[in-house]
Amino acid sequence: IYRKLAQANPQTYLPDVATTLNNLGILQSNKNEFENALKSYKEALDIYRKLAQANPQTYLSDVAGSLNNLGILQKNKNEFEDALKSFKEALEIYRKLAQANPQTYLPDVAGTLNNLGNLQKNKNEFEDALKSYKEALEVNRKIAQANPQAYLPNVAMTLNNLGNLQK
Repeated sequence: IYRKLAQANPQTYLPDVATTLNNLGILQSNKNEFENALKSYKEALDIYRKLAQANPQTYLSDVAGSLNNLGILQKNKNEFEDALKSFKEALEIYRKLAQANPQTYLPDVAGTLNNLGNLQKNKNEFEDALKSYKEALEVNRKIAQANPQAYLPNVAMTLNNLGNLQK
């Protein structure tokens, strides 16, 4: 339905097509339908990139979110170099967004750093993983000071990741 609506009114409905594709990719990934998930994520990412060219303030975070999801899928498929590229681009975008709006985007920076650390650990790049986890921990502790109920679980998760790395 959204595709049909987007043909007549892309400005209004193309974001809905991308969001639905991203959600479909999550479902497909959870069902271990990795090739279908990859296709859905890549199409969503292409759409978000086009939307972000015209309106970066609105859609750049969606580009980063799609890259993060794609990176998780690529990591799960053992496509480590592709996953690294996806996570690093997502992290770069989130860092830029966090400079202007830290309250909104610092949690995404920390989450992407954790995902990057998990990938680096899987690649036996333990020093890089340690660096990523430590930065994620620093960010999570910072945001947990302002809202402990929301972000202390992220502090605990990152500490757990660090502990698993160091055992």
